[in-house]
Amino acid sequence: MASSNEQVTSLFNQLQTTSQSGQDEQSLQLCDQIIKLEANNKLALKCKVVTLIRLGQYTNALSLIARKFKDDDTLAIEKIYCYYRTNQLQPALELLKEVKQKQQEPDQSLLFLEAQLLYAQDNYKEAIRIYQQLLDITNKSEHIYDEIQVNLLAAKMGLAFSDKKESTKSHINDVIVESSQYEVAYNAASLHLACGELDEARKQLESARKVCHDRLTEADTPQEEIDEELAVIATQLAYTYQQQGRVDDAMEIYQSVIDSGVDDASVNAIISNNIVAVRQKKDLQDSLKKIKNATTKEADARLKRYQKRVISMNESLLHLYMNKYDACRDLAQRLIQKYPENETLYLVLAAATYQQHKAEAAVEELKKYAEKNPKSLALRFATIQLQLLQSRPAAALQTLESYLSLIDQQKNKKEYYQPAIIALLVWLYEQTGQSDKAMDTLDKASAYWKMDKEFDSNAAPTSIMKQTASFKLQTGRYSEAASDFEELVKADPTDAQAVAGLISAYIEVDPAKAEQYGNALPAIALDHLDIPALERSVPGVKRGYVKKQHDNSTRTIKPKTKKKRKPLLPKQYDESKTADPERWLPARERSTYRAKGKSKKALGKGPQGSFVAGGGIGNTGSANIGGGEKEPSSPDTKSETKPESPKPAATPAKSSQQNKKKKKKGKNKW
Repeated sequence: MASSNEQVTSLFNQLQTTSQSGQDEQSLQLCDQIIKLEANNKLALKCKVVTLIRLGQYTNALSLIARKFKDDDTLAIEKIYCYYRTNQLQPALELLKEVKQKQQEPDQSLLFLEAQLLYAQDNYKEAIRIYQQLLDITNKSEHIYDEIQVNLLAAKMGLAFSDKKESTKSHINDVIVESSQYEVAYNAASLHLACGELDEARKQLESARKVCHDRLTEADTPQEEIDEELAVIATQLAYTYQQQGRVDDAMEIYQSVIDSGVDDASVNAIISNNIVAVRQKKDLQDSLKKIKNATTKEADARLKRYQKRVISMNESLLHLYMNKYDACRDLAQRLIQKYPENETLYLVLAAATYQQHKAEAAVEELKKYAEKNPKSLALRFATIQLQLLQSRPAAALQTLESYLSLIDQQKNKKEYYQPAIIALLVWLYEQTGQSDKAMDTLDKASAYWKMDKEFDSNAAPTSIMKQTASFKLQTGRYSEAASDFEELVKADPTDAQAVAGLISAYIEVDPAKAEQYGNALPAIALDHLDIPALERSVPGVKRGYVKKQHDNSTRTIKPKTKKKRKPLLPKQYDESKTADPERWLPARERSTYRAKGKSKKALGKGPQGSFVAGGGIGNTGSANIGGGEKEPSSPDTKSETKPESPKPAATPAKSSQQNKKKKKKGKNKW
């Protein structure tokens, strides 16, 4: 029987073979067998820790390190990595600082781990700095070089998505993206997407999708793993399509990823959120279910901070669309505490107040938020919009002027003279009857854009000058308008709009020059018009009344003729016979009506205004309701004469019933 040492040696040899071949499950069993023989074998314990990490059992690895390597720093990097993978970022950073203090120069693995921790904490700038440092000290032939490149692009992408003001476009060319790895192409495409370069992002994502599928298929990778890798790329490609307006293509990809059954919390959360964004106000109940799937604990642990912010904002907007104003406000208030720099959340709060028909309260809320963020143009414009909806242009002008005074104090002329702001300011001056101020504002803006060389290639100076010249033309300042339009024509002689404006101005001050420029206008192209068809179409006249003459004579318009309407006659009408005078009366009111069955009882219950011949009830001389003529009665027979009743006499049944009731009471009123 072999000794204990020989068994341990044999097991270590087997462990080396299984570890090199990637058989981690067998490696773990061999480690347990060695530890069973020698409980404190440090090498076997270290191998078990590494094997547990390779199997993704980070909690078990941390537990083993805590029990067997409590006062030993030999597995400090492994411990930091386990903290990182279990999302325990703060303990990981604290341990990292301790290890760095003990080392004079941190090694490559420690720097790489520090960059990953900074990226996980959304500290993208520091992560980019360390990844760049690693690229400088790493040989391009090493496999780790491509991985550093992938992570560097991911950090730059995160910075671009989290901070739109950060200029990341120049960083794209700093990184070599000619790697054979599809991960590099994916992250480079995502960086283009964050910078707004949608077409370039689409091309690289489509390429990364194809390369990923081909390489993993050639490597005999299980289909589940292929689907998981492709799901990430496909979701980003669908988002690119969505940004490009190709909503149907995006929805098709989203649905295909859902149908594949990929069990990735972050991918499923992003797809659910993007579908809700596509639907907007449609199918709100199903959108609410999807947004709940995007805010689970598992998804929260996998998503980045800027992704969770967007999903939470969409959830608050969904509550607003569903008229759940309290839920919308509560969620927006919580988000403001987490993301105080996000001004969109303040707009959501104001929108919730405005939707409750509290316009004045919404304006006051926006003013309060603007005091906290005085440089926010979005809050000022939202305030102006609500004030204009209330038909208060003077208040809107005051709001805009307060913002511009703040910008003027900072001497930020570029932001002050933005074309959109100038256009709004001039319009508000016109609405409040301050044309002189509007003209003065346009003159200053035009002078600024002419002097600023930074905007020589921009269309802003031309638009400002056109607006200024048009305004002068409208206010009767024809000479100044002609001067401005003449400068525009000199700059671009093919500008038909400027030439037309110049002619309009010269008509008032110099008709000869107006005629001279009028000759320079291009001829009106009539080749595409059908002249005969236009001649046949006469406004206000139906097409059938205008007929083209066969000869060369002019067209004639037939006068309208009134059509005589045929009289309405009853069916089977015979002109030789006299029409029934009672044909327009209801059937039950006609003299020929005979009640049948139980309806005889209700014969006398006709509607008001029914025909009753005779003197009325009891021969008391009541009015003749039907308007019929009564036969004059002689004085001799007055007492014997009874009122003439209608032919369909239904009253006897009614009177006999009443008589029966009267006999029961023992009375006879009549």
